Amino acid sequence: MAAKGQKVGGKGSRSTLSNSSQAKGDPKNKKKVTLEGDDETDEKEGSLAYKVLSEDQCKTLLGQDVVEMQTTLCDIFKLHNYTTDLRDAGVLDYYTGAVWWGKEQGFQPQQLSGFFTVIHTLLDNVKEQHMAMIDNLREFKKMLIGIDPEYQEIKSAGLDFFNTQQAKALTNYVTTCLFQHYKLYELMFTQTQAEEIIGTDLEIETAKPANVPFPPPLDEGVSQEMFASYIATPPPTPEPEVEEEDKAKEELDAKLDTDIFSELTVDDVREVIESVAKGLLDPLQSEIAAKLREKENILISRINKVHKVAEEGSP
Repeated sequence: MAAKGQKVGGKGSRSTLSNSSQAKGDPKNKKKVTLEGDDETDEKEGSLAYKVLSEDQCKTLLGQDVVEMQTTLCDIFKLHNYTTDLRDAGVLDYYTGAVWWGKEQGFQPQQLSGFFTVIHTLLDNVKEQHMAMIDNLREFKKMLIGIDPEYQEIKSAGLDFFNTQQAKALTNYVTTCLFQHYKLYELMFTQTQAEEIIGTDLEIETAKPANVPFPPPLDEGVSQEMFASYIATPPPTPEPEVEEEDKAKEELDAKLDTDIFSELTVDDVREVIESVAKGLLDPLQSEIAAKLREKENILISRINKVHKVAEEGSP
């Protein structure tokens, strides 16, 4: 059983161990069977496929449109508050965009699962570990080791089912969707979302006491005669016709239609002009007379001062 902890590198190591088991006289060759099973287990555990999404889940997602894909991812990762919670909405959008991009690239279920493990791990580093972008880039670089290696002895990090072109496309996508918006994701997972409480006032009309008929009885429930006599609103009372008022109104309208100025005489016009002029000029005359008297008083006082000075200066 000590051989189970040993790393099996290739076919050469298996053949060597198999020969050693035959040398010990093991007719059933049990160690060889156990080592081949360990090879499959180590390969499965070392791969990044089916770590987050299972094979069945990947097949289901690849056969859905974007709306159904979002619903499935919401159920898988319990993101049911995405309509109100900004974090759930951001994570669901991130996952949905990644899976849809993988479908557009024509990924197989194993490739889609491995790719999703990458983006899930990188986002989890931001969300849970608050990892800096440089450290997260290093983690991403480690996952890409062993994709179409130049040297066969380089051990794959778990994405060996991708080729070089697919690895470049994967790198461009992760750079565009995550690392270019790294500060935004850091802010989303570190800051508390502001809560808005929206209230609605609902007015409810309650029934009136039983002693008051409420609502009013329907007109269909009574006869037309009863409705017209006791329920219907009576028509308005017509106003009486006044012939004298109509005649006076007509005469007034006729006078207004005629030219009033044609009936004025020369004396009427002169009287109107004199009354208007008197109303305008009388206040003006009074004001001018008051100012003249004021000026006259000032001049008289100055003359008196001059005479007084002259009398005091004479011998």
